[in-house]
Amino acid sequence: MTAAIAAARQGAQVTILERNDRIGKKILATGNGKCNLSNLDFQTEYYRSEDPERVGTIIKADAVRQAQLFFEQIGLMIKSRNGYLYPECEQASAVLDVLRHELTHLNVRVVCDEEVVTVKKRAGDGFALETKSGRKYIFDRVILSCGTSAGLKKGTKTDLPKSVASIYGLDYVKQVPALVQLRCEEDFCKALAGVRCQAGVTLRVGNDTYREDGELQLTDYGISGIPVFQLSRFASYGLLREQKLPVEIDFLPSLKEKEWEEFLRARRQTLDYKSMEDFLIGMVHKKIAGVLLKQCGIRPAETAGCVNDSQYAKLSRLMKHFPMTVTGTNPIENSQVLAGGIKLTEVSENMELIKCKGLYLTGELLDADGRCGGYNLQWAWSTGITAGIAAGNRRALF
Repeated sequence: MTAAIAAARQGAQVTILERNDRIGKKILATGNGKCNLSNLDFQTEYYRSEDPERVGTIIKADAVRQAQLFFEQIGLMIKSRNGYLYPECEQASAVLDVLRHELTHLNVRVVCDEEVVTVKKRAGDGFALETKSGRKYIFDRVILSCGTSAGLKKGTKTDLPKSVASIYGLDYVKQVPALVQLRCEEDFCKALAGVRCQAGVTLRVGNDTYREDGELQLTDYGISGIPVFQLSRFASYGLLREQKLPVEIDFLPSLKEKEWEEFLRARRQTLDYKSMEDFLIGMVHKKIAGVLLKQCGIRPAETAGCVNDSQYAKLSRLMKHFPMTVTGTNPIENSQVLAGGIKLTEVSENMELIKCKGLYLTGELLDADGRCGGYNLQWAWSTGITAGIAAGNRRALF
């Protein structure tokens, strides 16, 4: 939609071929229905790619301001909440509505229920497209903005970036779930299900170590929440090479190791009369306390003064280094985005495919995925606007 608007503003006649019965439905699920448009703390380092230096040449430093202006110009009020940009009304539907209204205003033709199955370069100039319904279209320029299967029902789409890469002989990075929950093998997961807490999560993949802090969600199958989402793309690729991955949880991320050890020592001296169940009140959630005590071989009713040094040492370590084992991710339909895609070196700075002039690639088709917080939508807006301007400047159909 942003590509179409940008191209139409250049004077191009524009048609959107949409496989769904309505355009832009995926926007409605973003930001828990509030649509986190972008982030004022924008840094290209927050994107992951096999060609990270190319990210900065495609998405410029003023990308957030450009996106703000784009949406303000089509009538959307935007507000910042701790740097996270949302529509003032906090309704994703408002973002979709202003985009749809602008398409109408610019006389962009939108054809829904029209799934493109082939895009062929013509002998002379332009492209021939054929859809699943058997209809054929001829355009001078084509922008592919078809996204991926992330967040869609199982079987909704095939691996579109891989298909495009195969057709045009492009370098491609295998796509895996990102911003997704992680599944763990421990049998105590069910006992921790439903707990939310501030924690640090450290993932080890081979010789690399990654840590993220934030609100952790413990589930009956493993771990979830923002810090887990941030780590999940590394886990996904690690799982391709290794069967299992170790992860450690720090249940007291605000305390350094020595601070925690001193605190526990003082608490043990002053509260030695309490049962261990009561001893841990206020430190961690009761469900976590129960699992920790069981792991240390400590009875909940046992008084703190009766617990031996080795048990305290184990409790101290587990509180800051609680081990779990990642065995997989939730499936693609549960992921917010996919990592991987067509390598960025295959497109120019205006998103045109180097090996096929007049064909542009945008968004999730490309090997760039961002952190939580509006970065992936910003990538969509930026690549769409850039491709739209470039294609539209040729006064062409697409």
